[in-house]
Amino acid sequence: MAQEFSYRRFQFSATISPLQTNRGIVTVDVTTSDAERIADLGTQRFLHVERWVERNEPAFLQVVIDECKVTVDHYADNVDES
Repeated sequence: MAQEFSYRRFQFSATISPLQTNRGIVTVDVTTSDAERIADLGTQRFLHVERWVERNEPAFLQVVIDECKVTVDHYADNVDES
């Protein structure tokens, strides 16, 4: 399962892949074309997360996506206010 969407001038690409015993591994890449917000200038990557989850189900993918959104919110709020 894969999801791609924009959120606060960031592009999210998230996938969940099956592991043994119905577990999954979630990979989330957050990129941006805004040079002020790029952490890795070579990849345009702002954030990269890989996390194993208890089940290979969409709800578990959404939990990791939501965690990444919190990180983006915290970062963007601090940058935009300075």
